[in-house]
Amino acid sequence: MSLRTFAALPALALALALGAAAPARAAASCSDASGVCLSDDKAKWEPDASLSAKQLKAKRKGPACKVAFEIDGGRGSVFVDGRYAGTVPDASLSLLPGKHDVQVRDGQKILAEGVLTVPKGGSLQVTVRHG
Repeated sequence: MSLRTFAALPALALALALGAAAPARAAASCSDASGVCLSDDKAKWEPDASLSAKQLKAKRKGPACKVAFEIDGGRGSVFVDGRYAGTVPDASLSLLPGKHDVQVRDGQKILAEGVLTVPKGGSLQVTVRHG
């Protein structure tokens, strides 16, 4: 155990003793057949769906939502509305509320593809099972 890890243990113990909850992970309760799990009940995932050109051009209003992607058991690239958005595990995006075309790939293999409905404000954890 490194000195840095050892020094952090008392702070963690104090936080737990004071009732601080550990951050919830979307993958812990993931049972969705599509392999995509969302941390917010207001968000929606439609697997194998896509938006029309008109829907992609629609104006989105409201406060942006911080969307973090995670691939359970791997890594990959995230594409939102047809554009490269980042590499997981580092892909943390700010998306306007509404529907977005999302594709997650590991090389040429498509791990998830569909329409993600993003809620207003807050944050959203999207977990994709690598399978």
